[in-house]
Amino acid sequence: MIYLDNASTSWPKPESVVNAVSDYVRNIGASPARGNCTAALDALGVVLDCREAVAQFFGCTNSLNVIFTHNVTWAINIALHGMIKSGDKVVSSTMEHNAVTRPLTTLAEKGADVVYSPCDSRGHLDLDAFRKNIIGAKLAVLNHGSNVTGTVQDVVSISEICRSNGTVFLLDVAQSAGIVPITFAQGPDIIAFTGHKGLLGVPGTGGMAFSDSFDTNRIQSLAQGGTGSLSEESRHPDFMPDRLEAGTMNGPGLAGLLAGIEYLNSIGLDEIYKRKMLIAGKLARGIEAIPGATVFKPLPDKLWTAVVSFTLADSCTASIADYLSREHNICCRHGFHCAASAHRTIGTFPGGTVRLSPGIFTTMDEIENTLEAVRNYSE
Repeated sequence: MIYLDNASTSWPKPESVVNAVSDYVRNIGASPARGNCTAALDALGVVLDCREAVAQFFGCTNSLNVIFTHNVTWAINIALHGMIKSGDKVVSSTMEHNAVTRPLTTLAEKGADVVYSPCDSRGHLDLDAFRKNIIGAKLAVLNHGSNVTGTVQDVVSISEICRSNGTVFLLDVAQSAGIVPITFAQGPDIIAFTGHKGLLGVPGTGGMAFSDSFDTNRIQSLAQGGTGSLSEESRHPDFMPDRLEAGTMNGPGLAGLLAGIEYLNSIGLDEIYKRKMLIAGKLARGIEAIPGATVFKPLPDKLWTAVVSFTLADSCTASIADYLSREHNICCRHGFHCAASAHRTIGTFPGGTVRLSPGIFTTMDEIENTLEAVRNYSE
């Protein structure tokens, strides 16, 4: 199999990630902070180490300002539903994933004022329009990298606009973390992340990190329950990170996430970005050379998450993806990618695109074989 669906879930995983998950299941097994036996303490150590690794990765000085959730969608929902009430204004963009647009739709139905600021046909946010739309907004929520085009937003400029307006800035880094460097030094107040994509962990992991200046008490807890702390009390703890976490954590998953971040750190994000641009650049140029093909991506001088979305004239995207899978064992994704708004923005609605997303383990031979397969289909 040629796996080109890393924007959904990265694969293969580094051996260190596989070993970390296996070691937890085989040799630790216990739930973090549930008991005083060696296994429970070892499990807690994994969580604490992972919390510290995430904090350092995003430039957060206090690891207690990192919370873990099932995925980035759950993290975004905690922030949106925990902060926004009827009458509050929220600004987003027209390039968002359903992880943002669906909870915003629910909030709008409950009386929130939701504004989608426009982006251009390559997915870049119109900063002048955003500057006008942000007036009076309590929260801005945008993705760092698009899962459709790979377009990376100008976080520094967006942060400055939000800060001048007194607006909290929630940044979704599901597509960019582990590929494009992003830290709190660039200005966001909240970073929502997932573990199973560029961070090389396994599904079922994600969370949020908060800047030192952000008051986490502004977010109302959506779930209450076991934390392993203050078990004698019926009221949920009011301190971080327990205040925004409830229930048993995914210990094996966090062990894998920790190993994934350590693997990334051992290579360096600059080197990872260089590798991905080399592979994805060849793929994009090869498809662009096919008669009738259109690739939807940022300009060459802009940051990019190595997502190659394309269409072929007079061809159904589902048929292309089916052919690639059935005839060449190439794993990709077609359609709307849970981001119909983005497709409307770039002009690919209602057909969608075929999305090829190479990873750091994708080889040049696999790219050559994929290009040959697309050429064969187009002929």
